[in-house]
Amino acid sequence: MTTAEPLSPSQSRIKKIIEEILSLPTLPTVLSRVTQLMQNPKVSANEVGQAISSDQALATKILKVVNSPFYGFPSRIKTITHAIVILGFNAVKATAMSASVFSSFSKDKNETSSFNRVAFWKHSLGVGAASRVLAKKLQLKETEEAFLAGLMHDLGKMVLDQYFHEQFEQVLRLVKEKGCFIIDAEKEVMDGVSHCEIGAWLGKRWNLNEEMIQVIGNHHAPSSASHHFQITSIIHIANVLTHAIEIGNSGYDLIPKANPDAWKLLKLTSDILPEILEEIASEVRKTEIFFNMLS
Repeated sequence: MTTAEPLSPSQSRIKKIIEEILSLPTLPTVLSRVTQLMQNPKVSANEVGQAISSDQALATKILKVVNSPFYGFPSRIKTITHAIVILGFNAVKATAMSASVFSSFSKDKNETSSFNRVAFWKHSLGVGAASRVLAKKLQLKETEEAFLAGLMHDLGKMVLDQYFHEQFEQVLRLVKEKGCFIIDAEKEVMDGVSHCEIGAWLGKRWNLNEEMIQVIGNHHAPSSASHHFQITSIIHIANVLTHAIEIGNSGYDLIPKANPDAWKLLKLTSDILPEILEEIASEVRKTEIFFNMLS
């Protein structure tokens, strides 16, 4: 996805529909407030903790996750402020955003839908876990941002299933009939529009940072995210590996081809790949706590 390319009339129409759908989910007020607070480098853990704690349901979900094996902290964390002090702003923000994403797109859906949302969330959590592992391998500090970006990379598919249901059913039928990638079927059915563009548009509506928007919009073509190539490459390769070891399902059964430049950046070789895959599988098991957020 490149911002310089003009949208076709069909793409513009779909974008306009997305922007005008009144029921298109917005981030909860408390999370918008937290995001705003975190832009201030002088903000305190107590200020952010108080903002999150104003939403008791959200605060409870966050505390469940931070006390789970996902973070592996040895003693119990009892308050959001304590969680921020121990784990950092980014970890708590990632957990809060994850909870909001899950609640915005509930697992409950029309039974006639061909899209398996449980398998989809398993895949998304798998990509998040794999992204976290790869970010650690590169010794990046932003491991929680990598997890969140991995979790949200396919968000556009949820928008398609929920708000463009008939067209998305056509997409899924085409994937079965042709045995093709879902992105190719989307472009055929929706005149060049895919879940990548739609997810990026939703990211802008949610006022996500530019890095996250670029990852969502370019995770199939990381070279297009020139200013955010590293993080987009991590999510791109994490997606490939998650498909390869069949964690969940994002709507198709093929294994995407890895971008050579992204693969080179991560320095993955045949001798270390089994170890990486084992780490990913272990990390995926820790993400089971997030399924509590689906209820």
